[in-house]
Amino acid sequence: MLRGAGFALWVAVPGYPAFAAGFLLWAVKSALTSGTLEALVFEELAAAGQNDRYTALTGRAAAVGQTASLAATGLAAPTLAVGGYALVGYASAAVCVVQALVALTFPPAPRISDTAGIAAYLATLRAGISEVVGSRQLRRLVIVAGLGGLLAVDEFLPLLAKDAGIASSDIPLLVLIPTAASIAASAVVGAGRCAAIATPLVIAAVLIGGGAIAHSVIGIAAMGVGIGTHQLSQLVAESRVQHAVVGQARATVTSVVEVLADGTALLVYAGFGLAAGRLGLPLLCEIDAVLVFAVAMYAAVAVTGQRRP
Repeated sequence: MLRGAGFALWVAVPGYPAFAAGFLLWAVKSALTSGTLEALVFEELAAAGQNDRYTALTGRAAAVGQTASLAATGLAAPTLAVGGYALVGYASAAVCVVQALVALTFPPAPRISDTAGIAAYLATLRAGISEVVGSRQLRRLVIVAGLGGLLAVDEFLPLLAKDAGIASSDIPLLVLIPTAASIAASAVVGAGRCAAIATPLVIAAVLIGGGAIAHSVIGIAAMGVGIGTHQLSQLVAESRVQHAVVGQARATVTSVVEVLADGTALLVYAGFGLAAGRLGLPLLCEIDAVLVFAVAMYAAVAVTGQRRP
């Protein structure tokens, strides 16, 4: 509802203050839901004795979500032509209301404690962070999943394509490749066809780095496929995190992953913003690929032998 209110605010009173407030509401929504949904789904499955279905279920959900995003992107142009920016904004707000109504149908999750207030909040926060720090298995998985923020390189594909001299009319088609590849990757995880973390990361690093070196249409397409391949390892790593949590602060542990991922993505944005003029986009994408490869090596050494869901 908070995010929907932000969308409606953008349309009702367009202007810088309203846009700033809308993004703030969106950020609060992300903070409130970060880790909560994943924890609820896992614990409800565990209560039914079906937590082994978590990986496949989240994979299918990701595939459906990405497909919906792709469809929304395609619908944006005709919707804008029919009803202008207002229709797009209010339709987006309406979707948020539908999401909220669906959320109201979730089974009631058992409360860990009836206490509330800042003391209970701090106790839960401390319990979640302590479990991440204290469990070597969980800590390694959180690091691997959190460094998925390196995938933020996908935001620079349009600029890289333009820098490679690709026609502006062709760039939107190239940008569809990582989305389509991510949908395919999510579907593979949803079908239970992938339980590896390191191998997809190695493939992603090779495709992203090699594509950046090629600096052409084929290279950009390869990078898009690499970004989709990265999705495979990300979904599996996040699922392994859920299976490794044993304490009561599951949502907090998941939020630690999200904080690390968002922080990594911010560093990628800052790095590209500060260094693009000096080093160039292709070299920065190659550096990002090297970092992804380093994460793959860490996952191969640190996560090997851990229990797979």
